[in-house]
Amino acid sequence: MMFSRHFTKVLLSATALSMLSACAIFDKKDTAEPSNWFMNMLEKDGQSDAEKASLAYLEGNFDKALTLTSDSLKANPRNQQALLVGALSAEKLGRYNKARQYYEDLIVIDGQETSILGTPNNQPQKISTTAKTRLRSLTISQTNLTIENKDGSKSFSISKQAGAQQSKQAINKALTKKSPATAKKTNIDNLFPGNQQNIVSRFLILKELAEKDFITKEEFLSRRQANLGGLLPLTNKAPGIGIDQPVPSPELIIERLEILKDGVENRAITPREFSAERDVIIEALMSPNPRNRIKNQAPSKNILDAAKDLRRLEALYNMGLITDSEREKEKKAIEKYLGIRHDEPVANSSVSAPVPVVAPVNGTVVAPTTTSVAVEAPAPLAVQVAVPEQVSVPVAVSVPEQIQIPATVTAPAPLQVPASVQVTAPAAFSAPAPTDAVAAPQSAPALGNKETKLDTTTPDVSSPF
Repeated sequence: MMFSRHFTKVLLSATALSMLSACAIFDKKDTAEPSNWFMNMLEKDGQSDAEKASLAYLEGNFDKALTLTSDSLKANPRNQQALLVGALSAEKLGRYNKARQYYEDLIVIDGQETSILGTPNNQPQKISTTAKTRLRSLTISQTNLTIENKDGSKSFSISKQAGAQQSKQAINKALTKKSPATAKKTNIDNLFPGNQQNIVSRFLILKELAEKDFITKEEFLSRRQANLGGLLPLTNKAPGIGIDQPVPSPELIIERLEILKDGVENRAITPREFSAERDVIIEALMSPNPRNRIKNQAPSKNILDAAKDLRRLEALYNMGLITDSEREKEKKAIEKYLGIRHDEPVANSSVSAPVPVVAPVNGTVVAPTTTSVAVEAPAPLAVQVAVPEQVSVPVAVSVPEQIQIPATVTAPAPLQVPASVQVTAPAAFSAPAPTDAVAAPQSAPALGNKETKLDTTTPDVSSPF
């Protein structure tokens, strides 16, 4: 009797232990805990077919690899090697939905197994990490990055709001790379208002494509020069239509091209298919021969707007989008339209018009006290002549087209002129042809209380007036 009771207790304890062990075995959480050893053993089921599938994939027999993968997953749906080989094989065969399903299963399992299959550098990597990367690449490659417009031109398939956000992030990243402190103080929306952020973002993408050798030097220079007016509107031709439209981030475009390049290396696509899609992306980014152009930005007419233009120039220079000479040239254009003139040497030039003469009033002609005119002469001649502020000259005088006028004229103190002077003007007078040199008068005519009459038969052509 006592033996029966003891045996019953032992049997109940063993049954309870078995039930607890079963709970621990099937409570799979994909960890490295010892309680999961039995589940790990179960996952080894179908391993033989998974290894055969891997060999078929490496040999390029993707159909066979996919069939062996299915056999392996029937024995163990959680075999990570089989899921990875099946996803890669389905991707090669264009069965993207199947590949997406296998990648998502691997991400959910999130195991610790590693493999070199599907990695960019053929180095061992966690299978779950490879699945995440491949799934993202698959999503990008299935997305229509560009669309064709009614006029046949290409543009990016992105909303205005998303494009504005990505362009702003690209500009901020470029400024931060040059000077983090300056980037924090920069108000991008104020510095590049409206669609100007899209223009700047396109030039940043073009620059990065050239740096990563996705486009040639000739492709970069031709597209940049044809649309440089988008950055420097006062010194360059207006850019092509569409350059101010939304554009994806530089990272997205670079990643798309890298996926295409990887597809060529893995023989998923042909080099011709890669080149065709690459050309479409670059054409949508910036055309080297725009059919139509947008209207360039008008020059600033006030100091505040001009100051903002100068700050914008500095930002473009800091991002590496314009050269120092291009910056200085645009800066001078901004100052010119604002009315700012820099000191420049004055070159000799011929007199384009005679010195202005004020109309006579009561028989008296008032001439300017000092006049400085640059004339073209065989040899420079400097003469100082004392000229009264008011003199009496004939009413009708023909001024020679070119005359040597002193650069500096010193006027003496006012000369006392009689209150009453009678002047008899000739009916007509023609001055002789201009001479190479004009002799200064030896002395001024004496003026007294008597009436003074001018000799009209031989006019004094040596007068500076």
